[in-house]
Amino acid sequence: MTTAEFPLNDLAGAAGRMDLLLNAANAALLVSHGLRRDVEVTLLLLGPPDPPRAIRILGERIERWGPDIRGNAALIRRALEHGSRLERETSPGIFASRRSLEEVLAGVAEPLVELREDGQDIREGSLPHDVAFLLSDSVDLTSEEREIISRKNPLACRVGPRSLHTDHVIAIIHNELDRRHASVT
Repeated sequence: MTTAEFPLNDLAGAAGRMDLLLNAANAALLVSHGLRRDVEVTLLLLGPPDPPRAIRILGERIERWGPDIRGNAALIRRALEHGSRLERETSPGIFASRRSLEEVLAGVAEPLVELREDGQDIREGSLPHDVAFLLSDSVDLTSEEREIISRKNPLACRVGPRSLHTDHVIAIIHNELDRRHASVT
C-alpha cells in the first residue's frame, strides 16, 4: 500500500502484504541484539492508491527499529504521510519520497546484483564488500521494470537451487558477505 491509512493489525491482508516488506527490512537490518549499521534499505512501494513511494532506511542512523514488525509498520506509516518528491527524514534514519524505480536506481552506486532464480550461483562469483542488491517480491517484474533494471547492467545471481522468500534470501546474502569479508558491524 502507498497510503498511511493501512491497518497495523492486518499487515498481511488489508495492508497489501506490508508484512513481506517489513520482514525483508528486518532481515536486512537486524542481527542478534542489534542492528547492522553498515546497511541501507530502500523499499519501493508501487501498489495503490498513491504510487510510487520510496522509503530509505539507514542502519547507521536509525534509532527505533526492532524485530516487532507492527512497531516498524508504524514507522513506515509515518513515512508514507510524506508525499513530496523531495526526500525527507520522517523518523531518525527513515527517509521518504515519491520516486520511481528508475529514480531509485539512479541513486544506487554500482556494482548492482539482481537476485533472480535464473542467475549465476552467488558462491561462484566475487562480491565486493560495498555492493547493492536488488530483490523483487512475489510479483514478477514487468517488461518495463526489466528494461529499467537492465540499464544498470546488474550481475544476475541466485542464492541456491530453490525459490525462497525475499527475507530468507537477504539473510543468506548477509551470511555470504559476512563469511567473505569477515567484518561484522
